[in-house]
Amino acid sequence: MAEIPETLEDGILYVSRECHVALHHCACGCGEEVSTPLVPTEYSLTMTGDDASIWPSIGNHDFACRSHYVIDHGRIEWSGRMSRAAIEAGREKDRLLKRPPIKAAPAPRRRRFIGRVADWLVATFRRITGR
Repeated sequence: MAEIPETLEDGILYVSRECHVALHHCACGCGEEVSTPLVPTEYSLTMTGDDASIWPSIGNHDFACRSHYVIDHGRIEWSGRMSRAAIEAGREKDRLLKRPPIKAAPAPRRRRFIGRVADWLVATFRRITGR
């Protein structure tokens, strides 16, 4: 980990806890810059000494290299390529996780028996008297 410079060096993971992001060059060597947002709905970073781990896997599906890997204790663990259907399913799951929770309206309180009888009596009285 280090402060994030203008130009990234290969093989170094740059972390800004203040900006909640980790940056690195793609592990395949293609030179693309990879940004991993360190927020609960995206990626998590754990440190063991100087060794970093990022979870879940980093899927560079929109890069020409289409690399897919996990950073585990400072090592790259390659993951298999994903089908377009699997990529889209993962993206849809991510979209659902990022939606704000829907607040349910409180259930209407059931009136007690005596209250329901009183309402019935009032309604009956109004029907009879026309009021």
